[in-house]
Amino acid sequence: MTGMTTTPSWLYYIFAVAMLALAGYALVFLINAFLSRRGGGADVQLSHLFMGVSMAGMFEVRWAFGPNAMWEIVFAVLLVWFSVGSLRSIQAFGLHLPHAAVHALMSLAMLLMYWFPMGSSTGMSMSMSSAASGAHLDPGVAFVVALMLLGSAIATLASAHRGSSVYGTHVAFAGGDGSRTADLSTGVEHLSGSPSTVGGAGAAFAAPWVLDLTHVVMSIAMGFMLILML
Repeated sequence: MTGMTTTPSWLYYIFAVAMLALAGYALVFLINAFLSRRGGGADVQLSHLFMGVSMAGMFEVRWAFGPNAMWEIVFAVLLVWFSVGSLRSIQAFGLHLPHAAVHALMSLAMLLMYWFPMGSSTGMSMSMSSAASGAHLDPGVAFVVALMLLGSAIATLASAHRGSSVYGTHVAFAGGDGSRTADLSTGVEHLSGSPSTVGGAGAAFAAPWVLDLTHVVMSIAMGFMLILML
């Protein structure tokens, strides 16, 4: 935990503000999806809402609220949800890396942060229950999960298929006659149509590159947190 003592406190504050900003973005996205009666990407943004609020409290102790058990239940449910979604995607479209698998990994990362918290007076605010009992996350596990999250951020930035971090590899989209069809021609992340026709996010703030940017920032923040746990 030497990184905890050498990392400047203002960096924690920046990450905390960024997490709240992402949570606010996710909330607006969800409200728009509800009002437009279109829910594409809503599960991802709901997870970002919970993750953003939770991680803001990890980076800045004054912003933390709620018992750990509540957050653990939330992220356990999200882990199951995205894991099932990953299996269903593989069953439907063959062997590939579903976008839901990345969000399942992020949910697992959140659980690890609560199961193996880092008690510190420098501003990190995870419950002391596990820390007091001497439980520590295996450095190898923390490193591998952090590496996978950072790899996801890099892959998202490098991908030519914007919006794939939310809408997935095989995206249903509206045909010219209003019917719902799906592009099954490739097992690679694929986004067809505009945000207004794919997943139902028609507002400008839900442009595919913006959605990917929120995923990148969240992945980096989680990776940073796990690295601090090494």
